[in-house]
Amino acid sequence: MSIETLLETSWQTLCDTDDRTSPAEYPDMCLIKREELQQFLYDAQFNWRQTRNHGISIEESRELDSGDVMGFFARGHYDRFKFAEACNEYTGADAVFDRRHVRPDDCRQEWWRTVPVSGEPGVISYHSAEPHSRGAFPVTVTSVVEDRERKSTQRWIDEHNKGRAAGFAEGLNWALRQLDRINADAGDELLRQYREQDKKGRTV
Repeated sequence: MSIETLLETSWQTLCDTDDRTSPAEYPDMCLIKREELQQFLYDAQFNWRQTRNHGISIEESRELDSGDVMGFFARGHYDRFKFAEACNEYTGADAVFDRRHVRPDDCRQEWWRTVPVSGEPGVISYHSAEPHSRGAFPVTVTSVVEDRERKSTQRWIDEHNKGRAAGFAEGLNWALRQLDRINADAGDELLRQYREQDKKGRTV
């Protein structure tokens, strides 16, 4: 329903109510009660949300142990652009800073089925399923939060390893400089062994 249709319907409802007819000199004016105005605003808000979320009901997918949000899904296969808009309407996520913000490229269509969690009465988990198999249902899903967490963790690990390697290289260079002065042959042997070990590490 468009806002114009909603306005016209609400106006007609008011005009059809007893003692609300407009005076002849004010044909476009009508008394309205607080509750009626409140209902109109509720309807307008609902209509606006329906426009933004395309009628898609978004659910959160959470990590079973920690309960942390990993992403979002909706039952049914939807257009990726509409699903992304519905997710962002659900979370209110900022496009620049919020890790929950969903882009169409983050979305995919899958088939799931529910599986009871052993030892947790009433708790279920979602598993991938063959399309149209028994108990399977279509979903549109994004694991955007989990994916960004994984990338962030990998970047941290890479930076840590890079820093550690740089620190080791600095220590090795210092040792080689000292051995050049104390025992050049020992320095050559240390460098040879380091290169051999580094070569093995790269081929693992």
